[in-house]
Amino acid sequence: MPLPGHGTPAGSVPLDAIEAEQIAGLLADAAALTAALAGQPAAEAACADAAPDRDGLDDLHIALAVAAADLGDAITEHAGTLHP
Repeated sequence: MPLPGHGTPAGSVPLDAIEAEQIAGLLADAAALTAALAGQPAAEAACADAAPDRDGLDDLHIALAVAAADLGDAITEHAGTLHP
C-alpha cells in the first residue's frame, strides 16, 4: 500500500487519542453486551443473522473483547504518536 508523505497508509484515517479511546470503550461495551445476551435464543438468532461468520454470541464476545484490548494496547504503545 503506498504511503503518503506523512507516513499514513493510503486510504486510512488517522485517529486522535480521544477518538481511539472512545472506540475502544465502545468495543468493550459491545463485548459486555454480547456476553450478557449469550445463550438467549432470540439474541443468538439475531447474532446468526447479523454476524453469520461468527459462531454465536460467545464467539462475537471474544472477538470484540480482543479487539478492544488490542486497540487499548495500541493506544498505550503509541500514545506519543497519536494526534492529541
